[in-house]
Amino acid sequence: EPPSNLVATQISSKSIRVTWDPSASQITGYRVQFFPMIAGAKQHVLSVGPQTTALNVRDLSPETEYQINVYAMRGMAASEPITIMEKTQPVKVQVECSRGVDVKADIVLLVDGSYSIGIANFVKVRAFLEVLVKSFEISPQKVQISLVQYSRDPYTEFYLNRYNKIEDIIQAIHTFPYRGGSTNTGKAMTYVREKVFVINRGSRPNVPKVMILITDGKSSDAFKEPAIKLRESDVEIFAVGVKDAVRTELEAIASPPAETHVYTVEDFDAFQRISFELTQSVCLRIEQELAAIRKKIKGAPRNLMITDETTDSFKVGWTPAPGNVLRYRVEYRPVIGRERKHVTVPANERSTTLLNLTPDTRYEVYVIPEYQSGPGNSLNGYAKTEEGTPRNLRVSDATTSTMKLSWSAAPGKVQRYLVTYTPVAGGETKEVTIRGDTTTTVLRDLEHGTRYALSVTALYASGAGDALSGQGETPEGNYF
Repeated sequence: EPPSNLVATQISSKSIRVTWDPSASQITGYRVQFFPMIAGAKQHVLSVGPQTTALNVRDLSPETEYQINVYAMRGMAASEPITIMEKTQPVKVQVECSRGVDVKADIVLLVDGSYSIGIANFVKVRAFLEVLVKSFEISPQKVQISLVQYSRDPYTEFYLNRYNKIEDIIQAIHTFPYRGGSTNTGKAMTYVREKVFVINRGSRPNVPKVMILITDGKSSDAFKEPAIKLRESDVEIFAVGVKDAVRTELEAIASPPAETHVYTVEDFDAFQRISFELTQSVCLRIEQELAAIRKKIKGAPRNLMITDETTDSFKVGWTPAPGNVLRYRVEYRPVIGRERKHVTVPANERSTTLLNLTPDTRYEVYVIPEYQSGPGNSLNGYAKTEEGTPRNLRVSDATTSTMKLSWSAAPGKVQRYLVTYTPVAGGETKEVTIRGDTTTTVLRDLEHGTRYALSVTALYASGAGDALSGQGETPEGNYF
């Protein structure tokens, strides 16, 4: 006697749970059969023990109707089945290639438009293409898509740099015409390599390149060599075969491994069955290729900027180098003599301040990006510290007509010091110059009982530094 009350619950895109009431007969178990109503989809047959009355069947095809049969078994003998029909849920194929991650790719959809497709099936091809493109974030900085239709000759429906918004791409997919003709797949792949994956049509350097081939038949021309050349130009090829497409031909065209790059469906109604898996594989390969490109890229930072110069420091800034930079090494040295010094800067920082420099000195500066595989190209330039200032002005040994000035030396190579003195109450400014290696002088012929404004300025080959200022006073004279 068969089981009864078969019910399907917990229905998803990939699984269905079924329950039933047990058979009233003495049995050895149950056989559960999930039979898809579309050709080519996988049939599932499972055997369970006599005490089992519930089963979760996995790995089903999305949006597929199944005839579900449950048989009561006694040895090899089966009862009449209890049967229901149930359909799996559709998959929302918005895989969206890791939204929020900096995913970039140039993708060409190469679509067979030969006579064997037919107008009715061509509508289904358009619907499949729409599902695919909705998985990507479209922009000139993210994913770009081109559509090429081919039969006897290839024809570009739109190039990589034609559309910047997903809405425009979908509109173009809805309206591009069915052209008809033979199936020259080899010629079409050569066309894609020479005419579509090119810079003036939007192809970008150091961005993953992907081609998705959709065909329903055997190529009319030689295809192996064009496929090899396309793969050797760093294009990742995925192949979707429909109906009479030859799988061995698709495997010869697609990038390895075939398990993730070749997909076959029995007819144009079965596109939905592979769309999720295909999109997942494309997204994964894009992300893997991006990671590989970032590791390989070496370059130089740009736009060296020197700011905030002082007597003993300046700030160095730059625009980042391309690729996966681990850190920056900033080297510097005086143009004349001395060995290089360096500081290390984290990869996410764009500037650093170099300290403890010599005043009035011209420096060579090198910003070097460091990668996993070694250093990239350096960005070079020059910077100069400002002139220095003497410090600690002291007045001593004042007489009615003289006073002694002393100070701490200004940093750097001082050629001379300029000393000026002016009566605070008004009068003529006088000055004296002394050698750069001297830090003291005596002012003479002063007026008694007079306060003077004093300044000491270091003179360099490049000009004068800032003045050090102070005051000093001569005593009143003694009159008898």
